[in-house]
Amino acid sequence: MRQQITDIQAVPELPSHRQLYLDGTPFVVIHTILVENFGLRIGLNIEAEIIEKLIAADEVMRAKNYALRLLRQEKANDAEDEAEDSRPTVKSKIYTKTEMEQRLAREGFSEEAVDTAIGELIDSGHIRDRKYAENWIVRRQKSNPRGKTLLKHELLDKGVDRETAEQVVAQVETEDEAELALEIAQKRMKRYRRLPDHVAKRRLHGFLARRGFGAEIVRQVLEQIF
Repeated sequence: MRQQITDIQAVPELPSHRQLYLDGTPFVVIHTILVENFGLRIGLNIEAEIIEKLIAADEVMRAKNYALRLLRQEKANDAEDEAEDSRPTVKSKIYTKTEMEQRLAREGFSEEAVDTAIGELIDSGHIRDRKYAENWIVRRQKSNPRGKTLLKHELLDKGVDRETAEQVVAQVETEDEAELALEIAQKRMKRYRRLPDHVAKRRLHGFLARRGFGAEIVRQVLEQIF
């Protein structure tokens, strides 16, 4: 069924949007870009199918803009972190594909709109799970160090696919991991200094294992400390 656009009005509280009227009745508030892209004008008769596409395109745009605002906040936080590298904790937030899907779904966007928006963000390079994983490992090792095993599990929990998680974690040098394990083990030993060696050794072994360090790394560390 064709309907006629009888008016297109500015929306004072949303300068970038327009109120569309069909057959004299307010129909929908849409972004100005969509008005231009669809060639909408007063007097134009449009099919119901076009109206549906218009509404869907508007939702995709809103979902994408919301995601971009989150990503811009991430970028701003990254810059702040670099300027204040001495901060004890990391507050910035970055998103995997899965996390962004969940965030958009919580905002009430439809599954179709989320899929389309996420696909466009991936194509444009705004969402890159590999880059996310690499950045996340660097931050994790600075703020709360982990071994490779736990790093991989945590990336999987974040929604990074297994292949990407394994590839990125494999980039962590074994020598670096061993040095990191020794460093945090030496700090942990301050809590065990009054314990008998066999008790301290057992507790330290469990502590390092829970931190995701492999059996060989744990063995090497224990040999250096005891």
